[in-house]
Amino acid sequence: MLLVPCIAFGANSHQKASLATGTKTGTTLNVPNAAAIKGVVKDETGAPLAGVTVVIKGTTNGTQTDPNGAFTLNAKPGDILVFSYIGYIGQQVTVGSSAITVTLLPNSKDLSEVVVTALGITKTSASLSYDQQTVGGKELEVAKDPSFVNSLQGKVSGLVITQSSSGAGGSTKVILRGNKSIFGSSSVLYVVDGVPLNSLTTSQPTGIFSGMPDGGDGISNINPDDIESISILKGASASALYGSAAANGVVLITTKKGKAGKTSVTLNSNTTFDKATLLPKLQTEYAQGSGGTTNNTSTTSWGAKESGGEANGQPTDFLVTGHNYTNSFTLSTGTDKNQTFISYANTNATGIEPGNKFLRNNITFTNTTKMLNDKLTLDVSGTYISQDRKDAPGSGSYFNPLTSVYLFPRGMNFNQYKTYEVFDPSRNINIDNWFQPVNSNADYFENPYYIQYRNPTDQGLNRFLGSVTAKYDINSWMNIQGRIKVDAADQTYSQDLYAGTNTLFASATGHYTYTSGQQDQVYSDLLLNVNKDLSSDFNINGTAGAIIQDGQYSSLGLNGNLGVIPNYFNESNLVLTAGNPFNQTNKTENQSQSLLASVDIGYKKFLFLDITGRNDWDSALAYAANSSFFYPSIGLSDVLSSMFKMPDFVSFSKLRLSYSDVGNSIPAFVSTPPQYTLNGSGFLNLGLTQALGDLKPEKTHSFEIGTEWRFLNDHVTFDATYYHTNSYNQLFDIAVSSATGFDNRYVNGGNVQNTGFEGSLGYNGKISGLQWNTNFTFSLNRNKIIALYTDPVAGPQNRFVFPGQFDSYSLEARVGHPFGEIYAADFVRDAAGNIVLSGGKPTVETDPTKYKDVGNSNPDFVLGWTNTFKVSNFDLAFTIDGRFGGKVVDMTGAYLDSYGTSVASAQARDKGGVVVDGTTITAQNYYQTIGGRQGALAEYAYSATNIRLREASFGYTIPGSVFNNKISSIRLALTGRNLFYFYLKAPFDPETVLATDNTLAGLQLFGQPSVRTIGFNLSARF
Repeated sequence: MLLVPCIAFGANSHQKASLATGTKTGTTLNVPNAAAIKGVVKDETGAPLAGVTVVIKGTTNGTQTDPNGAFTLNAKPGDILVFSYIGYIGQQVTVGSSAITVTLLPNSKDLSEVVVTALGITKTSASLSYDQQTVGGKELEVAKDPSFVNSLQGKVSGLVITQSSSGAGGSTKVILRGNKSIFGSSSVLYVVDGVPLNSLTTSQPTGIFSGMPDGGDGISNINPDDIESISILKGASASALYGSAAANGVVLITTKKGKAGKTSVTLNSNTTFDKATLLPKLQTEYAQGSGGTTNNTSTTSWGAKESGGEANGQPTDFLVTGHNYTNSFTLSTGTDKNQTFISYANTNATGIEPGNKFLRNNITFTNTTKMLNDKLTLDVSGTYISQDRKDAPGSGSYFNPLTSVYLFPRGMNFNQYKTYEVFDPSRNINIDNWFQPVNSNADYFENPYYIQYRNPTDQGLNRFLGSVTAKYDINSWMNIQGRIKVDAADQTYSQDLYAGTNTLFASATGHYTYTSGQQDQVYSDLLLNVNKDLSSDFNINGTAGAIIQDGQYSSLGLNGNLGVIPNYFNESNLVLTAGNPFNQTNKTENQSQSLLASVDIGYKKFLFLDITGRNDWDSALAYAANSSFFYPSIGLSDVLSSMFKMPDFVSFSKLRLSYSDVGNSIPAFVSTPPQYTLNGSGFLNLGLTQALGDLKPEKTHSFEIGTEWRFLNDHVTFDATYYHTNSYNQLFDIAVSSATGFDNRYVNGGNVQNTGFEGSLGYNGKISGLQWNTNFTFSLNRNKIIALYTDPVAGPQNRFVFPGQFDSYSLEARVGHPFGEIYAADFVRDAAGNIVLSGGKPTVETDPTKYKDVGNSNPDFVLGWTNTFKVSNFDLAFTIDGRFGGKVVDMTGAYLDSYGTSVASAQARDKGGVVVDGTTITAQNYYQTIGGRQGALAEYAYSATNIRLREASFGYTIPGSVFNNKISSIRLALTGRNLFYFYLKAPFDPETVLATDNTLAGLQLFGQPSVRTIGFNLSARF
């Protein structure tokens, strides 16, 4: 391998060792004397490449290309210029002309030659003993999503992404290699520039019937234009140094930095339009009423058949076309000693529900300075985020306009209610304009426009992320690095319920809710890094250090009915009771302290042994028997192609295996003795959950073995991994006898096993002027619960019910079954299997222990296929992905059937009823029995298998030569996301769910429908 000394020219970390074998030598042209050699470097499409390192071979003299791909360098005839750039095959050109044009071709091997691993440590990919996949920032720009995490779908093997139905700014659940924690989180850990990102705590009430939008997940407010690349650390071995929560894998984000050379500016404008898809099919034949009789005050649609039918009242009458305008600006400038990067992005979006708005501003500044003869490198960065979500879509029954839209009685004219309020002279205020009295309490119906405009919600966020990193090179093979990062977030949430709101939720004068939360995290570490050749055969790459991470959270809230002044939303107008109190101000703090070490020993550049160890002391375990826990990992990597002579068509081959233990601390205050708190009436309440002193942190044991191959001069790539994990010592909150003086008790237990296989197959090459990059990903995971917990009185338990159980739905963990099984009420059957009838109606099971296992909410396997084509100045990219297997439950459909608004209910009436085991039952009796909250929900389980065109773009780049190189390039592209389905059985998008926690997996209840997004992107480089 040829090593290029790029550090002196301010090259970024990716470029320092990007030149690999396979360089090409150009033609020699004679010039009599030394001269300033000028040249241009382009990619395979003819577009200029900025930041390419150009070095005179055998010296440290060099430069980098500017944003136009141009460079100037003093050189003598016969000097060899070495050109290197991350992701491209290096070239060597002998000086012989004052003008040089070089075209660099992509090289997949270079893309993985140097990778960023845990704690921001860079290593060669050959030395990694675990599976890691890197996604470039450009791959996230094919069809931009407000939350960049969604752009990873289909591109990374082993990754399963599920979105909440709360639209822009809502949470996204990312699972790597299966669910591991029963009671806790199985989501990945997000890390930005080597530092774990604070996961924001939701500041508002949530729940199955609350209708409240989720509060976001902390990662969704990062600006995608700030991202240089994303590395997915898939297994516990890959992320062992990150400690708690890293057992679930890590999404490692590397942000952009300034580059030395000419100042470059990029302007980007992205415009998209959203249209609702997969809307429920509503009948238009039968009118409002019951028993075949029309009744203009009924909330159901079991009335008489109409002549012609009334088409009004369809979801499309309410839903609108959403838009998203995102405009961003980036500036990169710098010298060899100092580089600066500045960015600003503004996102202005409206949703498909009237009144829903999303606003976000991101400002980022980074600076890198070299001092003390380049021995000291100082990095300073700061990001400010301002975000506001108004009337974000909620799920469930309450405060959800879609409940009223979908269940709106048939035969009525929906347009008359677009004037959503009318004046009530007796109360001298405006009230809800609806077909039934709003204080009836019979249903949760309200005018959907009234919900949006007179029950508004507002979620605010102000967040600052600041960091300082200092690295000092003690010598050529040792450096010491210190970092400190602050993540401070202020969140607010409010909801105004105007007078006239349903009295289930508000008094006659209204209701007001407000919460404010402050969440701060301070992370600091000190690391000593060593990278030294011990001899011609042995090399050591090691890190040792300490980490302190401190988190604080405080909140203040109020919640109550308004007093004598209607619609005056202020705390001075609240009527506070025990049920509607001021929420006590809570200030909590959690701190962890860690020591860690990692050593990577290489032998002859083909055999690598990687050993890590970390010990944590966590304040959450302060009252436990032991607040300290240690976890190690060990891995071995063997580059077979360097060890043995391989056939010519084999470019690279590697075998790797690893084993690790990763600890995950318990939640804060679980081990703390019960505390007294102040309730709304001014009385003290004692916490009634008993904390046991022998609680232990969760542990995950992980083993994986994998292989990587490249063929045909790196044009074909293949990798495959098998893994096996077991997660022990999980935390359970169980009920205990009141005779103990407590209601609940924490215990350790559980053993969740995940085994799986994942892999990818790719090709990159040029065929008759067409550059084609394609990658196929595959992942399969099998989950099994080996054990749960032992009750101190009842002994070993085989069933654990999640808190989200309600009515006819239950998400449970059962020994011997996979995690994520959905249990739902079904018909009661006799010994012969016939449905038991009672009073002319089917009988529905009401005992949760006898609910039917309808399937698992997780897919059996996932496939993804990503393609990029380039020819001349045109480019085409698309991703197709599919999830195969798994189940989802359509509770929305159960409600539609129960209320008689579904097409199925009309068809049953047309047929004279429903035949059940030879007995004809009226359609109303049948569907009101199986539908709704307490029906036979098992009848509404569907396959979650779906294959879709996830994203696509078609673009054209206008080269800088058209503008006399005053503009580097302009690219215009048509983009789309979620364009269409190749295969789908469920009546809704099975990847969009009520919530992203463990309690409501696979369930849909009046969630906002998914959207098809079409738009265009315009970017210009100067």
